[in-house]
Amino acid sequence: MKNALIGFSFRDLQYIVAVAEELNFHKAALRCCVTQSTLSIQLKKCEEYLGVELFHRTQHSVALTHEGVEVVAFARVALDAARFIKERTSARRPIRGDAARMRLKLARTVLDLEDQSRVFLR
Repeated sequence: MKNALIGFSFRDLQYIVAVAEELNFHKAALRCCVTQSTLSIQLKKCEEYLGVELFHRTQHSVALTHEGVEVVAFARVALDAARFIKERTSARRPIRGDAARMRLKLARTVLDLEDQSRVFLR
């Protein structure tokens, strides 16, 4: 199987999660240490690549779409997995139970998408 080119990076996933948590592009941009225009451009590129709108935007508000809720949940899983990989490979000795806890967290995230949608959708 050939490797498929993925049209976004972990940094893009961080942008998506930041906007979802802040529900404000200016605050999310500050949190990510980028300009608001950089953040907006990158999110538009992600939306174009995925073929869905992640956020409903108006001049005064930002809200997640239903597709956005799902993408944010999986973005969090990917970012948590990346952190786990870094911590796991940086540790001098393996810590028992970490892998099982991560698998459980991944499974809960996948299974609880409907519950998570209540957090983001108004």
